[in-house]
Amino acid sequence: MQQLIFGPPLFYDIPEYLQIVSDNSFWQVFSLGHFPVHPIFLGILWILAKIFPVNVTAMIFGALSVFIFLKISKLIFKKGLVFLPVVIFALFPAVWLINTNLMVESVTLTFYLAGIYFFLSRKKMMFSLSLFLMIGTHLQSIVWIPTIFLFPGILDPKFKKNEIVKFVKYAFFATFISILFYCCLYFLSGRIIEGTTEQLSVYFSSGILRMVRNSWLSFIRDFGSLTPFVILFLVIKNAKSNIARMSWLIFFGLVGMIGANWQGDFMGRRIVFAGVLLALSIYKYLGKKSVFVILYLLPIVIANIILYSKGSPFTVPQIPTGQILIETHYLKPFTKYEGTVLWIGGNDFEKIDEYLASGKRVFLTKQAITAPYMLLVGNNYHITSLGRVGDSESRFLFKKYVVEEFENVMEVKLFNGKEISKEAGEPVIFFDPSFWGRLARRRIDYGDVGSWIWAIVTNHRDPTDWTYIDVRGI
Repeated sequence: MQQLIFGPPLFYDIPEYLQIVSDNSFWQVFSLGHFPVHPIFLGILWILAKIFPVNVTAMIFGALSVFIFLKISKLIFKKGLVFLPVVIFALFPAVWLINTNLMVESVTLTFYLAGIYFFLSRKKMMFSLSLFLMIGTHLQSIVWIPTIFLFPGILDPKFKKNEIVKFVKYAFFATFISILFYCCLYFLSGRIIEGTTEQLSVYFSSGILRMVRNSWLSFIRDFGSLTPFVILFLVIKNAKSNIARMSWLIFFGLVGMIGANWQGDFMGRRIVFAGVLLALSIYKYLGKKSVFVILYLLPIVIANIILYSKGSPFTVPQIPTGQILIETHYLKPFTKYEGTVLWIGGNDFEKIDEYLASGKRVFLTKQAITAPYMLLVGNNYHITSLGRVGDSESRFLFKKYVVEEFENVMEVKLFNGKEISKEAGEPVIFFDPSFWGRLARRRIDYGDVGSWIWAIVTNHRDPTDWTYIDVRGI
């Protein structure tokens, strides 16, 4: 529990945000940070970071989300075991992660829930304010506003058509004001507005099959690998009206569109908002039997709690000071070294030969080899990661240099031989032969029975470690 509350922020954007709020005034932080900037989020963090540890801030908003969700459940179902969908929602893996590990979505989800509650309780001004705050934490959350208007069609709270139209107008107004707010911030800070469109290049460069894969992986990691099959069965069986079918079609269309964007980090956080409608629908269709969904989700969260208890996954290099350290740029906010640091993915490495020739020693951390594919982002060695192996950005070092083990890192040396190995730069992947080695312990779905069934049936095994063959062929 101490690690869960007082442990380091595992999501790599947070140190940057903490640095911003500690070095600037309250009004300055609104326009800082990388695109698309998160003004409301940073304003809130500026206040709470002075009082609470980072993870506690996530827990505060997580508690608010659960409280608002309960009120939504009572509004829709009136009576019965209205707490069951709340428990399902809280145990969805992605919801649990952002409620215990601070991300921008930790705050955005709370405002999204507030928007739903004020829509269902017909409070127009508070509805508009909630949407403004939601968009102010992350501009991308605009795409989730249409899902709010799907609640009457799917969950059947009594709404007249003209009432929905009025709220749609208020949503457009809140969105318009939010965009003006961002434009003012960009103008005052001298930023180029086009920088907010960088995400579009990801969509245009991805094929349809890759986009489908991305959406599928995000969904099964966020809500459990068996959940899509349960939802599909329940929707086919229970959604009888054309309005309900169309609402579900729009809903999954939006989830698929947003989930298609994959940049390596825990992109499932982009579709965490879908958990609200999913949890409520599961209870609507299953009633008391929803407890079986809870029993399915509980081991996934327990496995992640155990993972949290093991502490930070980051390796602190044990090397002499005053030398050269090569580290992944994903660990830039966490790295403190009394010497020169070269960032993989950020620095020019042409000077390595000069450093080595002058007698400097050059060290390479193991996480600079495996990240972003097996540590921070993209694979199974971090609590907010997914499971996929790819080429490391540091692979080129093995094609040119000798790489040897030194303490808990690697040392890069000049090659004095005559012939470079033809296998230099080829990957070497290590596997655990035991039964429990089928899934790496640092997968967020390690406790998912569906993932285990898949691993056993397909005879899948996750890599436990990997590196490359160096210039000597070693």
